[in-house]
Amino acid sequence: MTLKTVAVVAQGDMGAGTGGQLARHGLRVITNLTGRSGRSRGLAEKAGMEDVGNDAALISEADMFLSILPPGKAVDLAKTMAGHIKASGKSILYIDCNAIAPTTKQEIQSIIEGAGGRFMDIGILGNPPSPTSNKTRYYASGPHGDDVAALKDFGLEIIPCGDEIGRAAAIKMCFASMTKAMIAMAAETFAAAEALGVYKEVEHELRTGQTKGFEWAANRVTGTPPKAYRWVYEVEEIGKTFAAVGLPAATCMGGAEMFQIIADSPLGEETVEDRKRGTTLEDCSKITAEYLAAKNG
Repeated sequence: MTLKTVAVVAQGDMGAGTGGQLARHGLRVITNLTGRSGRSRGLAEKAGMEDVGNDAALISEADMFLSILPPGKAVDLAKTMAGHIKASGKSILYIDCNAIAPTTKQEIQSIIEGAGGRFMDIGILGNPPSPTSNKTRYYASGPHGDDVAALKDFGLEIIPCGDEIGRAAAIKMCFASMTKAMIAMAAETFAAAEALGVYKEVEHELRTGQTKGFEWAANRVTGTPPKAYRWVYEVEEIGKTFAAVGLPAATCMGGAEMFQIIADSPLGEETVEDRKRGTTLEDCSKITAEYLAAKNG
């Protein structure tokens, strides 16, 4: 397909990062900033994303639509855009790039195809691309792989992984389990140590006895606060993925609860660009423990 314009919703870290990468490589990237926060507007402007003002224009002007937003909003966005796809009569390629279970991808596929659109599944691994780093991998599965491959010409590393919708999602879910579930466990461990008054001792033992593991955990936990609200639903979707093949979902559901605690605490007010609290492992643990103590009274 001839690719000139791509619509990207929304304008968070990954959406703006992906949109910026495409724009830097000469593609017109459009979005809808109506009702969006000042932060989202700033990220979109910095990325070179063009505001077209409404969702209908995204479908009428774009050759391809990328859904990249907090995973809990993926189905609702598909339902919204399906109405505009049906009204337009245009068989646009709708690509869901969200961290959701294969069965949720298939639910969205039904919504989009039922409205007359075409559908592809992408699972994104790694941090958002930026002007100085582009190590992000975009695993793609579904029947329109040749069309998605056109994004390679605009700076994305597209990795085909089959014709079946859900394969890319499965890769993302398994990968994310080995990162986010472990981060949740680490955050819970150190918050518990703080609440029990043994933080220093536990930190010493893990820092000296499990050096690489401790460094990994400390870096990931301190990076979590601005992202915790997004990871709640993502980890629930990992549990849904595992349950579908007979594995226990409870391992992941506990992680989702931990991220919800972080999101509800003062740490949840943090943004990537302006960190004030929780920039050290000890501070993260202290704030979480204090929040739980106040909550449980």
